[in-house]
Amino acid sequence: MQIPSLPLQSLKTRVTLMTLGIVVLTLFVLATLVKGQLREELLLFTDEQQRSALQLLTSQVKHGLDDRIDILQSVAKLVTPKELGSTARLQSFLLERPYLVRQFNAGMVLWSPSGTVLADTRLSESGPAVTLLDPQELATVLKNGQVAIGAIRPDAKGQPAAFSMAVPVRNPQGETIGALGGAIRLDQDNFLSQLTDHRYGRTGNFFLIDAKSRQIFSTSDKQRLMEVLPGPGVSAWIDRFVQGFEGTARVVNPHGVEVLVSVQQIPMARWYASVTLSPEEPFALIATVGPRARLTALVMAMLCLVLIWWMLRRQLAPMTAAVTTLDRFIQNNQAPQAVPVVRQDEVGQLVGGFNRLLETLGKQQKVLHDREVFIQTVLNSVTAEIAVLDPQGVILAVNHAWLRYSAEDALATAHHSAPITGVGSDYLAACQAIDSDPTTGDALNAFDGIRAVLNAQLPHFYMEYPSHTPQQQRWLSMSVTPLSLASQQGAVVSLADITERVHMEHQVRELAFYDALTELPNRRLAMERLAQQFARARRTQHRLAVLFIDLDHFKPINDELGHEVGDWLLKAVARRIQNCLRESDTVARMGGDEFVVLLPDLQTIDDAITMAEKIRLALVQEFVAEQGAPLRISSSIGVAVYPDHGQTETDLLRLGDEAMYQAKKEGRNAVHLCGSSTRGA
Repeated sequence: MQIPSLPLQSLKTRVTLMTLGIVVLTLFVLATLVKGQLREELLLFTDEQQRSALQLLTSQVKHGLDDRIDILQSVAKLVTPKELGSTARLQSFLLERPYLVRQFNAGMVLWSPSGTVLADTRLSESGPAVTLLDPQELATVLKNGQVAIGAIRPDAKGQPAAFSMAVPVRNPQGETIGALGGAIRLDQDNFLSQLTDHRYGRTGNFFLIDAKSRQIFSTSDKQRLMEVLPGPGVSAWIDRFVQGFEGTARVVNPHGVEVLVSVQQIPMARWYASVTLSPEEPFALIATVGPRARLTALVMAMLCLVLIWWMLRRQLAPMTAAVTTLDRFIQNNQAPQAVPVVRQDEVGQLVGGFNRLLETLGKQQKVLHDREVFIQTVLNSVTAEIAVLDPQGVILAVNHAWLRYSAEDALATAHHSAPITGVGSDYLAACQAIDSDPTTGDALNAFDGIRAVLNAQLPHFYMEYPSHTPQQQRWLSMSVTPLSLASQQGAVVSLADITERVHMEHQVRELAFYDALTELPNRRLAMERLAQQFARARRTQHRLAVLFIDLDHFKPINDELGHEVGDWLLKAVARRIQNCLRESDTVARMGGDEFVVLLPDLQTIDDAITMAEKIRLALVQEFVAEQGAPLRISSSIGVAVYPDHGQTETDLLRLGDEAMYQAKKEGRNAVHLCGSSTRGA
């Protein structure tokens, strides 16, 4: 027989497994309930059996005690006051009654009213004599005239374990004139051992325990004979048994074994009897039936599985044929064919609706194809590079411009920085290599911006970035907008070439912010950087120095040798000043032969003086013009430092300018610190 396959995505499989699960769950719940009820019934039945057996045991123990007390009382009535005066006669009186030996295997004793032993038959060949009643127990008999059953005497110092009982001896007037007692040794055959020799069931045992000493003195479990149970406070159940509890409980015995125990008290001797049984013995029937029941349930479950699968496969065959037809229509683009309706039931109605759906899909497929052709034609007519992304950033569609630039970039370089990729590629992964251009002020890079639009965190994202190859420099703008279609989520990415615009902006920037002759920052850019450095100095609490530099003797050179030489000299001065500065410093031409140097992040004023002196020494060195003529100039440098000299940008510029004029006034070729003496050659 071929076992049918069970694909998890199949409706037949899910219905089959669900139905099977319901059947198995029902059987499991039913089995659990039945098992629980059966266990309860077995426990009740076991409890009744144990208590019945225990009642029989305790009644036999009480009967044995009563018989021996009756025998002692009968013998005590034969003792007269006259006989109490002769020890020899009393001894013979006890020895002449052999039936007493069968009842009291450890012998008998006769006491006087004062507690003196008058006759004693305890010595025998069977071993040393046992200890009978203690003084308190004997006083109960002699003074109160009551029957006494002594405590269990454990074996110690050569004496065997035993217990005793005694009755009063009375004169004709009913006065107590003595006491008669008998002892029973527990290590020899006695009426108690005859009652407890047999086990209860396969795992159960009978026990007789002395409540006062908590000692097991008779039991069918010989290994626990004369065992002393734990003292008060150790076991709550044992404490309850000692205090008079009667009934059945499920407890753990002192040896750590769980047992069912039934307890019944024997008040006349301050004993209690118990019978124990392993909980597994009543449940043996359940354990025996369990494997067979599980095997039967497994066979039934497999039979249900096969029958349900066969039934569903037969009933759902038309629907399976419909699904196969739809799959061919979607994957292989085959023309939809109507599926025959076998039966006019729910499945037949579903197949009929499916046939109508196929007809509608065929019409819609043609409409969608015409629409896609129209949309692709419109996209291909746009010069910008356009791609459509799904919610995960994978490219769904592109226009011809996108494909054309992708091919050109692939030929230009194997390490292209722009994310030009094909349909099916992860556009987000390609965009991780694109960083935002700090000069454009873009806060987000391409990856974060596109992800924000896809997650509906931004309504639109735009950035500009370079996409250079070894053959050319190219700049692109990226515009990302979300798709506004209810049936599809994603975004549209549009890339435009802005290389020409960027070049024009760079040219305008050069003209607006840089000196055309020296290519140094002009006055406007110098003021912007001063504002930036001033704000940074306030934030970091560092010093910021402004150096005003004016060239000495430049005008005569420019007038006598011509503007060409003058222009060459200004460019040479600019290079020498730049060579003296750090990368973070700024030198700007303010106009004519005046220069300004910004020195941020200074620790002391002396650092500014040192830099100014370095520039002065560099400029005082001889210049050699292109015509070979030696040129000599010098410089007057004024130094102002924030926050030592000025607290605002305006103050710092004014004080630096004044310090520069002070250096000129005091002889030129010098460095003058605002508010101090001039340093120079």
